[in-house]
Amino acid sequence: MLSTLENEISLRTGRAVKQYREAAGFSLRMLSARSGVSSSMISDIERGTKSPTVITVVRLAQALGVRAAALLDGGSGPAPRICVLRRGEGDGGEHPARWKRLGSAVPGSRIDFLHYQIPPSTVLGPAAAHAAGTVEHMHVAAGTVRVTVGDETAELTAGDSCSCRTDAPHAIENPDPSTEALIYLIAERG
Repeated sequence: MLSTLENEISLRTGRAVKQYREAAGFSLRMLSARSGVSSSMISDIERGTKSPTVITVVRLAQALGVRAAALLDGGSGPAPRICVLRRGEGDGGEHPARWKRLGSAVPGSRIDFLHYQIPPSTVLGPAAAHAAGTVEHMHVAAGTVRVTVGDETAELTAGDSCSCRTDAPHAIENPDPSTEALIYLIAERG
């Protein structure tokens, strides 16, 4: 039996997981595949019938592109569309050579691998919103880019990466008047 405080935290966390999952357009199975948490456990958490461990909250938050605190706080607002990872952050550090090995997607795959060389002072887009659940992961190999998705904007420099929920109009801009930008992009269709 959960204490009153535990029950309150579990219910608040469950509501937040569901709110962010639905905002991202993820099914239970999609969130399960992204987080490594079983669909049944996610369902139990969302209903408030199970209290998640700290590791489970962190895994779900990472898969949803939010901070773990946002889930524990009960989801104070919509999930951000852009989640930035700065050069040197994260487990792997900086490995630009890995991005150069990207090849063609398998026919019928939901994954597309893209390589963009953006001339100075150029804007790509705005592109129309993609289907709910679509996420684009970008790595900036050279130069500077400005990524806009809906009403959110992020500035990225060489070595930075980001993941964007592109279910809203979006654009990528090279604001530098003298240097080309090089980005690698993996698009996961929802």
